[in-house]
Formats: sequence, structure tokens, C-alpha cells
Amino acid sequence: MRRLTTLLAGLLLVAGCGSGAPAAQAPPPPTASTVARSAEHNETDVMFLQMAVPHHRTGLDIVRLAKDHPVREEVRTLAAAIEVTQLSEVDSMTQWLADWGRPESAGDDPGLHAHHGGDHSTSPEAIAEVAATAPAEFEKAFLNLLIGHQHNAVEIAKLEREGGLNPQAKDLANRIFDSRTAQIAQMLGYLG
Repeated sequence: MRRLTTLLAGLLLVAGCGSGAPAAQAPPPPTASTVARSAEHNETDVMFLQMAVPHHRTGLDIVRLAKDHPVREEVRTLAAAIEVTQLSEVDSMTQWLADWGRPESAGDDPGLHAHHGGDHSTSPEAIAEVAATAPAEFEKAFLNLLIGHQHNAVEIAKLEREGGLNPQAKDLANRIFDSRTAQIAQMLGYLG
């Protein structure tokens, strides 16, 4: 066995000599960015991220309403937790898209979303309407808007779970599916 190992090592050494090719070097250890960049991805992964980034940013606009309006402390705490989570998720998603050489958005054409269940966004008008709600009715309107918005996040995540390829994007979709489903249940509880 030792002789075979020595023979193989010698052959590899000779094969590398005189080839003019530089010796192979070990790749650097992977980082979160290089893992996402080097991993395979498909158009579903790209579509998921391009839909989720603007959806998350709109969600940030919604949850920030709780800072300046009358809501219970537990609602304010939930909104703050959602803000922190979604900021982190946006950072990851925009980095993956950049690593893949893809834009953050597919564009504003509503027809782009026809083949996957329509546009899952919350309109600026709906957010403005809730922001203008009377203080006595604000929390209920806020929770209803955020429930609908998070339901749409679950729908976007389902698309990735069913058709995505990239492991990091699929993991994110699973986390979005689970966390937003739990948030919806929590908010429904607040509504009683």
C-alpha cells in the first residue's frame, strides 16, 4: 500500500512538472457572500429576491408607523422586531442579487407578476390611509394592513420554497414563511 501511495505521489508530481501551469492553490474559506455567489441559482431564486426586496422595504414603511401612532406596547415591540429582521434580510437579499449580477427589482410593470399570482405589494395609498387613521382606530387598521402585507410575504416565500434552487434563498424563504405565519397568528390574537 505504501509503495502504491509513493508511486501515485510521484506520478502527480511529474504530471505537474513542466506543464507550465501554476500549482493549484486551495480556495479561500467561504464567506456568506461567496457561498451565495458560488451556489447555483435559478430564475425562481432571482424572482423571489426581486419581489421580496421591495416587499420588505414597503413592510418597513408599515411597521415604522407604530413608532409615531398610538398602539399597545406589545404591538410596538412586534413592529420593532419586524423592522430589525427585515433590515437584515434586505441586506442579505441585495447582496445575493449583486453577487449574481442581477438588479434588485424586475421593474414596475404589473404584467411581470401575472404568471406567479399577481403583484404582492402593499400600495403607498393604503399605507397613507392607515397613517391618517384616527388615533382610536389606528391600531386595528395598522394590524389589518400588516396582516395582509405579511400574508403576501408568505405567498412570495411559497414560490421560492416550491421552485427555488439556491440553498440560502430557500432557507430564507422557509424562515420568512415560518416567521410571518407566526406574526399573523400573533396579530390576529391582538385583534381578538
